[in-house]
Amino acid sequence: MMNTTTTMRMAALLAAIAVGIAAIGARQRHDRNAEADTRKADYIFLEGQRQNQTGHPDAYYELLKRAHELDSSDKYVGMELGYMRMRLARGDSAEMARGYQLMADYADSNPDDFYGCVLFAAVSSQIGRNDRAIDVWGRLHNTQPHRPELTLRLAEALTAEGSDSALTKAGLLYDSLWTSEGPSVRLAQMMVQLHYQQGDTAAMIADARRLVNAAPGVVDYNIFAGNVEMDLGDTDSALVYFNRAVEIDPGSGIAYYSRANYYNATGDSAAYDADIFRALEQESLDVAPKLQIIRDYTASLYQDSVQQPRIDKMYKRLVELHPHEADVRNLYRDYLIAINDYEGAAEQSSYSLDINPNDERQWLALTSLYMQSGRMDNAVSTAERGRHFFPENPTLPILEAAGLTQIEQYDSALVMLGVARMITPPDDTELLSDIATARGDARYAKGDLDSAFADYSQALALNPENMTALNNCAYYLACENRDLDRAMDMILKVVAARPEEATSLDTYAWVLFMKKEYEQAREAIDNALAHTDDPSAELYEHAGDIYFMDRKPQEAVAFWKKALQLDPENETLARKIRLKNIYTE
Repeated sequence: MMNTTTTMRMAALLAAIAVGIAAIGARQRHDRNAEADTRKADYIFLEGQRQNQTGHPDAYYELLKRAHELDSSDKYVGMELGYMRMRLARGDSAEMARGYQLMADYADSNPDDFYGCVLFAAVSSQIGRNDRAIDVWGRLHNTQPHRPELTLRLAEALTAEGSDSALTKAGLLYDSLWTSEGPSVRLAQMMVQLHYQQGDTAAMIADARRLVNAAPGVVDYNIFAGNVEMDLGDTDSALVYFNRAVEIDPGSGIAYYSRANYYNATGDSAAYDADIFRALEQESLDVAPKLQIIRDYTASLYQDSVQQPRIDKMYKRLVELHPHEADVRNLYRDYLIAINDYEGAAEQSSYSLDINPNDERQWLALTSLYMQSGRMDNAVSTAERGRHFFPENPTLPILEAAGLTQIEQYDSALVMLGVARMITPPDDTELLSDIATARGDARYAKGDLDSAFADYSQALALNPENMTALNNCAYYLACENRDLDRAMDMILKVVAARPEEATSLDTYAWVLFMKKEYEQAREAIDNALAHTDDPSAELYEHAGDIYFMDRKPQEAVAFWKKALQLDPENETLARKIRLKNIYTE
């Protein structure tokens, strides 16, 4: 028979055994759960890679996060997640730091993974972590010294670090590459950059001349040397190299362009133009660099309106050389738009569409250009043709309707607006509001006033911030002398949002005029005139009417005369001038 002490010891032993068995069972269950999570994480990671390969990076990122949650010990998944976090951080410094740390964890734990370490080193260089970049590029370079690209990346990281000792090491690495791989423009550029950081201009010149001396007959080497000499202010030496480049290869567009930049910098405009033309003429030069040349040429002269004939001559020559290049036509179009030559821009846009009718934006651009140049029939026909290519684009029937309204085909315009409404997504309330506004404009012009104002109300219900609807409704209410207080509320909202827009200020002035607040109306119309470089006949007529009612008849007649010059067929204006009175009946 067991005594009490023995019984207690036995109970304790059994309890300990029970706890141990429970712990073993729990550990086994934990191990099984961990293995299941690992398998699940592997599957999710593989699915993520498939998503990434099929062009779904956001889905890849979400799957990476889930895989890492299931198995945070998998540092490769962590590296991939870290890289995606950095790519998608969009300026979030905390997210960038978390992503970078995940990449660092992998690179430090797997120094033999060449491509993983290269990726981490490249990212480190990109974000300015030069210490880590030097560490990893240095390790890679030491293990694989035969790979020149690693030597170059290490030298670049050392140069970026910028200390005297780092720059000295970088210089030695560049020299070793020069010896082992031979001269190149890229290597010379790196060496010039290093010596620039050291403030050693003599070494910079020596780098450039060393490159040319290695192969005097290479065009690119001479151009590089010329550019270095130009940057350092030795224009005479620069011209020697540029001339030599042209002599070596008279068919090199880049050689002529480089010399043209020299002439531009030294103020020789005739020689500049001549070499630009020569560069564009060269068949060896692809279209893309020619487009860049003419962009640079335009940018250097655009601010001076006297230079427009020079620029136009350049574009016309480029079009002659490449008549079937849509990009050439589009660039010329953009320039013509910039100088307000909408008719010429429309011509170039039309040629571009002939080359590539599948350019959706080009149909919209051409329709708009025809409208801006007053060619409404062309605008309507262009939008109609565009709809055959892009039947689901609602903007084309909206533009067609605008053109039809201008040529007073109101019923056809309303039909097109119906088409636009049918193909507009129901959740696109801003566009639906614009359609309702255009419908109101057409119905007002047609004389269906109640329907027009109902359309404006619908437009504002869909988008209370639709400034066009607010402006047009306010203006037409004023024209009809209806609900002027509501019109004032509307136009005040527009003027608050657009205090320098002449059209809105004109509407504001007209509402004040109809409310017989003539002095305030005069101040508003003066403000409208001050905010436009190209007043319309209607704006001048409004000014004349307002000045007349504010007891300034002489100024009123002067405004009416300006309006008549812009609209010489307007009989009402002619009578106002003849009678010197706003009342013509």
